[in-house]
Amino acid sequence: MSRRKVLGADPLSWIKQTIQVENKGTIKENELDTNADGTSSEKTIQLDTSSKVPKFQTYEAKLTLRLGEDQLDFLSRLEREIMKKRTPANRKERITKNSILRALIDAVSNLDIDTKEIGDETELLNRFRRSFNLKPER
Repeated sequence: MSRRKVLGADPLSWIKQTIQVENKGTIKENELDTNADGTSSEKTIQLDTSSKVPKFQTYEAKLTLRLGEDQLDFLSRLEREIMKKRTPANRKERITKNSILRALIDAVSNLDIDTKEIGDETELLNRFRRSFNLKPER
């Protein structure tokens, strides 16, 4: 006996969205307004959100990263140091582990890295070290 899908593929498709986000940094919110004669009319409110959207929501992809305990400790320590050593005038946004990793990726993306014959992660680390003009690990 096969199961019937009572609700269908998208059971919430009948619900009308009340918020529409536009590319220009505005949100249109639809509200039902009851008139004096008892009829309803829909009104649209536009809010400027260009400065209200958190930075992390502007990124497209989410990535899960497996780290060793020493690597996570380093990121946590660096995050705390950065947050502690800022003056109040320089606290524009929160610096997180994700912020640190994005900055590192941006810094490394401009390097000329020899990508030939990289057999393992240790060799990859050594290639990065050479690109940064650091002494390779043995």
